[in-house]
Amino acid sequence: MELTVLIAAFLLDLAFAEPPLVIHPTVWFGKIIGVFDKIELKGKISNFLLGVVCVLSCVTFAIFLAFLPVPYPFNLLWQIYLLFSSFSIKSMIKHAENCIKSNMDPSKVQMIVSRDTRKLTFNQRCSAVIESTSENFVDGVFSPLLYFAIFGVPGAILFRAVNTCDAMIGYRSGKYEYFGKFAARLDDVLNYIPARLSLIFFELFKRGSFVYGLKNRVKLNGTTIAATSYFLGVKLEKPGYYSLPGREPELDDVKKAVKFFTEISFLTVLFTALLLILRSNLAS
Repeated sequence: MELTVLIAAFLLDLAFAEPPLVIHPTVWFGKIIGVFDKIELKGKISNFLLGVVCVLSCVTFAIFLAFLPVPYPFNLLWQIYLLFSSFSIKSMIKHAENCIKSNMDPSKVQMIVSRDTRKLTFNQRCSAVIESTSENFVDGVFSPLLYFAIFGVPGAILFRAVNTCDAMIGYRSGKYEYFGKFAARLDDVLNYIPARLSLIFFELFKRGSFVYGLKNRVKLNGTTIAATSYFLGVKLEKPGYYSLPGREPELDDVKKAVKFFTEISFLTVLFTALLLILRSNLAS
Protein backbone atom coordinates (compact mmCIF):
# COMPACT_ATOMS: atom_id res chain seq x y z
CA MET A 1 0.00 0.00 0.00
CA GLU A 2 2.84 2.41 0.80
CA LEU A 3 4.17 2.16 -2.75
CA THR A 4 0.73 3.16 -4.00
CA VAL A 5 0.72 6.07 -1.56
CA LEU A 6 4.13 7.21 -2.83
CA ILE A 7 3.20 7.04 -6.52
CA ALA A 8 -0.14 8.79 -6.01
CA ALA A 9 1.42 11.54 -3.85
CA PHE A 10 4.16 12.08 -6.44
CA LEU A 11 1.59 12.42 -9.22
CA LEU A 12 -0.36 14.92 -7.12
CA ASP A 13 2.83 16.93 -6.62
CA LEU A 14 3.44 16.99 -10.37
CA ALA A 15 -0.14 18.03 -11.05
CA PHE A 16 -0.82 20.57 -8.29
CA ALA A 17 2.55 21.39 -6.62
CA GLU A 18 0.89 22.13 -3.26
CA PRO A 19 -2.46 21.45 -1.54
CA PRO A 20 -4.80 24.45 -1.14
CA LEU A 21 -3.53 26.62 1.71
CA VAL A 22 -6.74 26.35 3.72
CA ILE A 23 -6.32 22.57 4.02
CA HIS A 24 -2.52 22.39 3.99
CA PRO A 25 -1.08 20.68 7.13
CA THR A 26 1.95 22.97 6.98
CA VAL A 27 -0.37 25.97 7.27
CA TRP A 28 -2.06 24.29 10.24
CA PHE A 29 1.34 23.83 11.88
CA GLY A 30 2.04 27.48 11.17
CA LYS A 31 -1.15 28.56 12.95
CA ILE A 32 -0.16 26.54 16.05
CA ILE A 33 3.29 28.13 15.99
CA GLY A 34 1.68 31.56 15.59
CA VAL A 35 -0.28 31.10 18.81
CA PHE A 36 2.89 30.47 20.80
CA ASP A 37 4.82 33.16 18.94
CA LYS A 38 2.40 35.80 20.23
CA ILE A 39 3.13 34.90 23.86
CA GLU A 40 5.54 37.36 25.45
CA LEU A 41 7.76 35.95 28.19
CA LYS A 42 10.84 37.31 29.93
CA GLY A 43 13.92 35.23 30.51
CA LYS A 44 15.96 32.79 28.46
CA ILE A 45 14.73 29.64 30.16
CA SER A 46 11.07 30.66 29.93
CA ASN A 47 11.36 31.35 26.21
CA PHE A 48 13.26 28.12 25.63
CA LEU A 49 10.59 26.07 27.44
CA LEU A 50 7.88 27.89 25.51
CA GLY A 51 9.65 26.86 22.31
CA VAL A 52 9.78 23.24 23.47
CA VAL A 53 6.03 23.23 24.16
CA CYS A 54 5.42 24.86 20.76
CA VAL A 55 7.36 22.18 18.88
CA LEU A 56 5.84 19.33 20.88
CA SER A 57 2.37 20.72 20.19
CA CYS A 58 3.04 20.62 16.43
CA VAL A 59 4.52 17.13 16.68
CA THR A 60 1.51 15.92 18.68
CA PHE A 61 -0.84 17.37 16.09
CA ALA A 62 1.17 15.71 13.31
CA ILE A 63 0.86 12.35 15.05
CA PHE A 64 -2.87 12.95 15.48
CA LEU A 65 -3.21 13.58 11.74
CA ALA A 66 -1.17 10.49 10.85
CA PHE A 67 -3.20 8.16 13.05
CA LEU A 68 -6.61 9.72 12.52
CA PRO A 69 -9.07 6.77 12.33
CA VAL A 70 -10.32 7.37 8.81
CA PRO A 71 -12.48 4.45 7.54
CA TYR A 72 -11.56 2.37 4.50
CA PRO A 73 -11.17 3.22 1.61
CA PHE A 74 -10.83 6.88 2.57
CA ASN A 75 -7.87 6.07 4.84
CA LEU A 76 -5.77 5.41 1.72
CA LEU A 77 -6.74 8.79 0.28
CA TRP A 78 -5.91 10.45 3.60
CA GLN A 79 -2.45 8.82 3.69
CA ILE A 80 -1.82 9.93 0.10
CA TYR A 81 -2.86 13.47 0.95
CA LEU A 82 -0.62 13.66 4.04
CA LEU A 83 2.42 12.44 2.11
CA PHE A 84 1.63 14.81 -0.75
CA SER A 85 1.68 17.69 1.75
CA SER A 86 4.94 16.48 3.33
CA PHE A 87 7.31 16.89 0.38
CA SER A 88 7.60 19.49 -2.33
CA ILE A 89 9.21 19.16 -5.75
CA LYS A 90 7.17 21.11 -8.29
CA SER A 91 6.56 24.02 -5.89
CA MET A 92 10.31 24.60 -5.47
CA ILE A 93 10.79 24.37 -9.23
CA LYS A 94 8.01 26.92 -9.85
CA HIS A 95 9.43 29.39 -7.30
CA ALA A 96 12.93 29.13 -8.78
CA GLU A 97 11.61 29.47 -12.33
CA ASN A 98 9.68 32.59 -11.32
CA CYS A 99 12.98 34.08 -10.15
CA ILE A 100 14.60 33.18 -13.47
CA LYS A 101 11.74 34.63 -15.56
CA SER A 102 11.91 37.89 -13.59
CA ASN A 103 15.69 38.09 -14.13
CA MET A 104 16.29 37.66 -10.39
CA ASP A 105 13.87 40.36 -9.30
CA PRO A 106 14.55 40.95 -5.55
CA SER A 107 10.86 40.58 -4.66
CA LYS A 108 10.69 37.16 -6.36
CA VAL A 109 13.93 35.96 -4.78
CA GLN A 110 12.71 37.19 -1.38
CA MET A 111 9.90 34.64 -1.53
CA ILE A 112 12.33 31.73 -1.10
CA VAL A 113 15.15 33.17 1.04
CA SER A 114 15.24 34.88 4.45
CA ARG A 115 18.06 37.36 3.74
CA ASP A 116 17.24 40.91 2.58
CA THR A 117 17.46 40.55 -1.20
CA ARG A 118 17.36 44.32 -1.75
CA LYS A 119 20.91 44.51 -0.41
CA LEU A 120 22.22 41.77 -2.71
CA THR A 121 23.94 42.12 -6.07
CA PHE A 122 22.58 40.26 -9.11
CA ASN A 123 25.17 37.50 -8.65
CA GLN A 124 24.37 37.21 -4.95
CA ARG A 125 20.68 36.83 -5.78
CA CYS A 126 21.60 34.07 -8.24
CA SER A 127 23.59 32.47 -5.44
CA ALA A 128 20.66 32.78 -3.02
CA VAL A 129 18.28 30.96 -5.39
CA ILE A 130 20.82 28.19 -6.06
CA GLU A 131 21.43 27.79 -2.32
CA SER A 132 17.71 27.68 -1.58
CA THR A 133 17.16 25.07 -4.29
CA SER A 134 19.97 22.84 -3.04
CA GLU A 135 18.97 23.19 0.63
CA ASN A 136 15.33 22.48 -0.16
CA PHE A 137 16.34 19.23 -1.81
CA VAL A 138 17.07 17.94 1.71
CA ASP A 139 14.29 19.74 3.61
CA GLY A 140 11.58 19.38 1.00
CA VAL A 141 12.36 16.14 -0.80
CA PHE A 142 15.00 13.76 0.53
CA SER A 143 14.34 13.94 4.29
CA PRO A 144 10.55 13.57 4.23
CA LEU A 145 10.72 10.74 1.68
CA LEU A 146 13.47 8.95 3.60
CA TYR A 147 11.44 9.12 6.80
CA PHE A 148 8.42 7.91 4.86
CA ALA A 149 10.41 4.94 3.54
CA ILE A 150 11.44 4.02 7.09
CA PHE A 151 8.46 4.99 9.25
CA GLY A 152 5.62 5.45 6.77
CA VAL A 153 3.39 8.51 6.59
CA PRO A 154 3.81 9.30 10.33
CA GLY A 155 7.55 9.75 9.76
CA ALA A 156 7.04 12.11 6.83
CA ILE A 157 4.39 14.32 8.46
CA LEU A 158 6.26 14.45 11.77
CA PHE A 159 9.38 15.62 9.95
CA ARG A 160 7.33 18.26 8.14
CA ALA A 161 6.00 19.55 11.47
CA VAL A 162 9.50 19.94 12.94
CA ASN A 163 10.89 21.47 9.76
CA THR A 164 8.03 24.00 9.69
CA CYS A 165 8.86 24.98 13.26
CA ASP A 166 12.50 25.49 12.31
CA ALA A 167 11.55 27.53 9.24
CA MET A 168 9.31 29.85 11.26
CA ILE A 169 11.14 30.29 14.57
CA GLY A 170 14.57 28.66 14.23
CA TYR A 171 16.51 31.93 14.07
CA ARG A 172 19.34 33.41 16.12
CA SER A 173 17.88 36.83 16.71
CA GLY A 174 15.81 38.49 19.43
CA LYS A 175 13.39 36.22 21.25
CA TYR A 176 13.98 33.44 18.70
CA GLU A 177 17.51 32.93 20.02
CA TYR A 178 15.95 30.86 22.82
CA PHE A 179 12.32 30.43 21.75
CA GLY A 180 13.40 28.78 18.49
CA LYS A 181 16.48 26.94 19.76
CA PHE A 182 14.74 23.59 20.38
CA ALA A 183 13.10 23.69 16.94
CA ALA A 184 16.44 24.44 15.26
CA ARG A 185 18.33 21.73 17.13
CA LEU A 186 15.66 19.07 16.59
CA ASP A 187 15.56 19.90 12.88
CA ASP A 188 19.37 19.57 12.80
CA VAL A 189 19.12 16.12 14.38
CA LEU A 190 16.43 14.92 11.96
CA ASN A 191 18.31 16.27 8.92
CA TYR A 192 21.79 15.11 10.01
CA ILE A 193 21.79 11.70 8.30
CA PRO A 194 19.59 12.67 5.30
CA ALA A 195 21.81 15.68 4.52
CA ARG A 196 24.78 13.34 4.21
CA LEU A 197 23.06 10.45 2.46
CA SER A 198 21.63 12.83 -0.14
CA LEU A 199 25.17 13.51 -1.39
CA ILE A 200 25.08 10.08 -3.03
CA PHE A 201 22.94 11.58 -5.79
CA PHE A 202 25.42 14.41 -6.31
CA GLU A 203 28.22 11.87 -6.62
CA LEU A 204 26.32 10.16 -9.45
CA PHE A 205 26.54 13.38 -11.49
CA LYS A 206 30.02 14.57 -10.54
CA ARG A 207 32.73 12.53 -8.89
CA GLY A 208 34.08 14.05 -5.70
CA SER A 209 30.80 15.77 -4.73
CA PHE A 210 30.27 13.54 -1.70
CA VAL A 211 33.60 14.31 -0.06
CA TYR A 212 33.51 17.97 -1.04
CA GLY A 213 30.02 18.39 0.42
CA LEU A 214 31.07 16.83 3.72
CA LYS A 215 34.31 18.77 4.07
CA ASN A 216 33.00 22.17 2.96
CA ARG A 217 29.47 22.20 4.40
CA VAL A 218 28.51 25.78 5.26
CA LYS A 219 26.70 24.74 8.44
CA LEU A 220 25.94 21.50 10.26
CA ASN A 221 23.66 20.19 7.52
CA GLY A 222 24.61 22.51 4.67
CA THR A 223 26.26 19.68 2.74
CA THR A 224 24.17 20.05 -0.42
CA ILE A 225 24.97 23.76 -0.73
CA ALA A 226 28.66 22.91 -0.83
CA ALA A 227 28.07 20.00 -3.20
CA THR A 228 26.05 22.22 -5.56
CA SER A 229 28.83 24.82 -5.55
CA TYR A 230 31.26 22.06 -6.54
CA PHE A 231 28.90 20.61 -9.14
CA LEU A 232 28.32 23.98 -10.86
CA GLY A 233 31.78 25.41 -10.17
CA VAL A 234 30.28 28.63 -8.80
CA LYS A 235 30.75 30.86 -5.79
CA LEU A 236 27.90 30.47 -3.35
CA GLU A 237 27.78 32.90 -0.47
CA LYS A 238 25.61 34.28 2.26
CA PRO A 239 27.21 37.65 3.04
CA GLY A 240 28.51 37.73 6.58
CA TYR A 241 28.12 33.97 7.08
CA TYR A 242 29.96 31.92 4.47
CA SER A 243 31.49 31.98 1.00
CA LEU A 244 32.34 28.96 -1.15
CA PRO A 245 35.00 29.42 -3.88
CA GLY A 246 34.18 29.55 -7.59
CA ARG A 247 33.22 31.95 -10.35
CA GLU A 248 30.31 34.34 -9.89
CA PRO A 249 26.98 32.58 -10.55
CA GLU A 250 24.91 33.75 -13.50
CA LEU A 251 21.34 33.16 -14.66
CA ASP A 252 22.36 30.06 -16.64
CA ASP A 253 23.76 28.55 -13.45
CA VAL A 254 20.40 29.01 -11.74
CA LYS A 255 18.74 27.23 -14.67
CA LYS A 256 21.25 24.37 -14.34
CA ALA A 257 20.60 24.18 -10.58
CA VAL A 258 16.84 23.89 -11.15
CA LYS A 259 17.36 21.19 -13.79
CA PHE A 260 19.67 19.33 -11.41
CA PHE A 261 17.17 19.66 -8.55
CA THR A 262 14.48 18.17 -10.80
CA GLU A 263 16.66 15.22 -11.79
CA ILE A 264 17.84 14.28 -8.29
CA SER A 265 14.33 14.74 -6.90
CA PHE A 266 12.99 12.19 -9.38
CA LEU A 267 15.88 9.89 -8.45
CA THR A 268 14.89 10.27 -4.80
CA VAL A 269 11.34 9.15 -5.56
CA LEU A 270 12.76 6.05 -7.30
CA PHE A 271 15.14 5.48 -4.39
CA THR A 272 12.22 5.69 -1.96
CA ALA A 273 10.24 3.19 -4.03
CA LEU A 274 13.19 0.77 -3.93
CA LEU A 275 13.47 1.14 -0.15
CA LEU A 276 9.76 0.41 0.23
CA ILE A 277 10.05 -2.72 -1.93
CA LEU A 278 13.11 -3.85 0.04
CA ARG A 279 11.37 -3.23 3.36
CA SER A 280 8.32 -5.14 2.18
CA ASN A 281 10.43 -8.13 1.06
CA LEU A 282 12.32 -8.22 4.36
CA ALA A 283 9.06 -8.12 6.32
CA SER A 284 7.51 -11.00 4.34
